[in-house]
Amino acid sequence: MKINILSDKILWFGKYSGYECLTNYFSNEVSIYLITSNYIFLNKIFGKFIKLYLKWSHISHPQAFAEVSFLRKVKSKDVSHILYLENHLHILTLLNKNKEKLIGTIHLPFKHWSKKQLSLLSNLSNAIILYDEEVANFAPYISLDNIHVIKHGVDIDFFKPGENVEIKKNKILFVGHFLRNFEMFYEVYQILKKKFNNELEYHFIIPTSHRHPNILKKIIDLPNTFFHEGLNDDELLEFYQSSYVLLMPMNDSGANTAIVQAIAAGLPIITTDVGGIRSYGGEEIFPVVANNASEEMAKLYIKYYTDTNYRNYISLKQRQFAIEQLDWNLISEKHLRLYKLITHEQSSNIL
Repeated sequence: MKINILSDKILWFGKYSGYECLTNYFSNEVSIYLITSNYIFLNKIFGKFIKLYLKWSHISHPQAFAEVSFLRKVKSKDVSHILYLENHLHILTLLNKNKEKLIGTIHLPFKHWSKKQLSLLSNLSNAIILYDEEVANFAPYISLDNIHVIKHGVDIDFFKPGENVEIKKNKILFVGHFLRNFEMFYEVYQILKKKFNNELEYHFIIPTSHRHPNILKKIIDLPNTFFHEGLNDDELLEFYQSSYVLLMPMNDSGANTAIVQAIAAGLPIITTDVGGIRSYGGEEIFPVVANNASEEMAKLYIKYYTDTNYRNYISLKQRQFAIEQLDWNLISEKHLRLYKLITHEQSSNIL
């Protein structure tokens, strides 16, 4: 089977992070033609002319070149997959033939889609959504029969509990910025400060380029908050393994990289009951609280802090959930079965 894949790379993600890791786990029966935005000189030049011709003002020159390269391969490949659909919606209208070969993965929660973006989904024959909760929301824009739920995977051999790593009881982790509820975190911090004074350490992994919101500036100035960036894979893993909990309230969520990595590392998650959190074990594997319920989140943290056995019980449950449901090897097999289904349907239509 020949698969044409258009991928993106988030700049601060390492080797083991991101949905694009999917392409590392396909079996030998799959031949992959992987296209990404390559910033070499010729791609920039050709991309510039493509942008001018197609009036794509909102993307980079290398991205324009990559997208046209991807479209040119759709006809000759069995299936073509856009890994980050939201970044490439504008190319859907250019594909007049072989639409049935195309599939795109939806990451962004429904309420963050504009009407124009949603209307473009009518040009897509098949979609993957990474969580169950909002399938019905997207159904008016793409046939429900053609929406397929497959979870975001994680490398369970890399993101795992540490064998010889000390778990520091006062160390709290917060990873990422997108759709995070920093206002709620600030309130939880103030509640916990009354009980613990300055005993707790709050470690944030957020690039400097995304620390501009006023609420984050307030958090940066708080005692015992530490901000990190530019970590390599092993340094990131050490934070997951040595922290006591991931305390990360969300305003919304589809699949979340930090969540799946914490699950695999056995780092108990304290977050909000929003978006796709329940698809990744929220309430079933680890308890969640309502969004903006700061008092409840603080109480949940205190429960973990005062009951180490409970904390370790949740850790084991999360790790088992990752092994059974999030292992990239399992997730890649589900993608491959879907690709085969799409190919079979094409053959049936021809016959």
